Amino acid sequence: MYAPTRREGALFNLAICLGFIIVQLDVSIVNVGIEALSHAYNAGIADLEWVINSYSLMFAALLLSSGSIADRFGTKRIFISGALLFMAASLACALAPTLILLEISRAVQGIGAALLVPASLTLIRHYYAEDVERRSHAISLWATSGSLALAAGPIVGGFLIEHAGWQSIFLINLPIGALCVLLTARFAKSQSLNSPGIDVGAQCLVIATLGLLTFALTESGSAGWASVITLGPLLAAIVTLILFTLLNRRSARPVLPLSIRGSELIMSSAGIGFLCTLIFYGIIFSMSLYFQKSLARSPSQTGWLFLPMMLSVITASYYSGRLGRYFRVRNIVIIGGTCALTGLALLYTLASYHSTWLVILPMMLIGAGTSLIVPGLADVVISHVEHQDAGTASAFYSCARQMGGVVGVALFGFILSGSEGDTLADELQTICLLASALVAIWLVLNQRYQR
Repeated sequence: MYAPTRREGALFNLAICLGFIIVQLDVSIVNVGIEALSHAYNAGIADLEWVINSYSLMFAALLLSSGSIADRFGTKRIFISGALLFMAASLACALAPTLILLEISRAVQGIGAALLVPASLTLIRHYYAEDVERRSHAISLWATSGSLALAAGPIVGGFLIEHAGWQSIFLINLPIGALCVLLTARFAKSQSLNSPGIDVGAQCLVIATLGLLTFALTESGSAGWASVITLGPLLAAIVTLILFTLLNRRSARPVLPLSIRGSELIMSSAGIGFLCTLIFYGIIFSMSLYFQKSLARSPSQTGWLFLPMMLSVITASYYSGRLGRYFRVRNIVIIGGTCALTGLALLYTLASYHSTWLVILPMMLIGAGTSLIVPGLADVVISHVEHQDAGTASAFYSCARQMGGVVGVALFGFILSGSEGDTLADELQTICLLASALVAIWLVLNQRYQR
């Protein structure tokens, strides 16, 4: 089998990383543009929530289905299509004359992101099919680039808005996306997978389940858990989940084939990915409130206070691949869990002192611990299925992580709801205890790697 040269591999890695960068950049870059958008569209902050939420909703709802689509129609084709759709939607966002059109364009961005992310991991698996070490390195670069984009989003967004207007936070995706498409078309491998057709009914049910669940969790913060706006979609999601489970088991073309749902290794990896992302995004949300409400820091100061944590995330993601040369994945998961537990214990102890600098180190440890394991788990998931199921497996893992982030913000936000500056540190300690229990669960799940 042909082995790519170092130059070809580097350009391929760049292409995949660029695709993930624009997806992750748009998770965080828009947050700093809310005030500018409020003036541009003469809208309140509450009206602008769905500029952020519509992206997350469509991204989460379509993730699992996009894996099956990539397996059916070709990973390279779907990756490029997702990038082009994302670019077109970004242009539409910049040119949107009304708020509703901006929200619709953001939703289309979410569709493009859902096509991009699972396909990117699958392309890495195909490109380095026979070279485990280079594949692990590529996944580490992929994870690192996403973390870097997520961390840089607020800083880049603030700079662009100040010097080029709010439209620039969307237009920046065009040159990055164009280079991504050109490099992917040139260097990524095309696959003839001969995957079976798609069960449209099951796909619609899984999209409905994930969409309703994401909507309910997103609205729970503002509407409350007892609200019809929250409970209605949540109950509907349970019904569609039951219907999906029954249909998927009987389908000749299941959304989740037995090779995935019957694999303890893959299910454990997805479970751990769900938990670590839940903790990561939940802590970011909680610390943002802690800095602003309890320590009276401004939004811009709060953004900069997250920089050390994000640098630890980037470092951990990058060196995770190198650790994989010396340790098995189960051992890296233990190292990450221990690091996160240490950070949570320190945060529990130091939060009551109401000091900005005392909580920086705990945040760095939590960020590093939850990020250290992501590349290794991704490698496990895409390496333990046949080629024709690689896209679905990648999408399943990405979906678990995305839903973990949604649940983390909703769950920790519920604990903090109603807390003011004086009592917020107490609630933060409760969150640390809960997060520590979740880390313990991921370490229990990790025991499956012993088999």
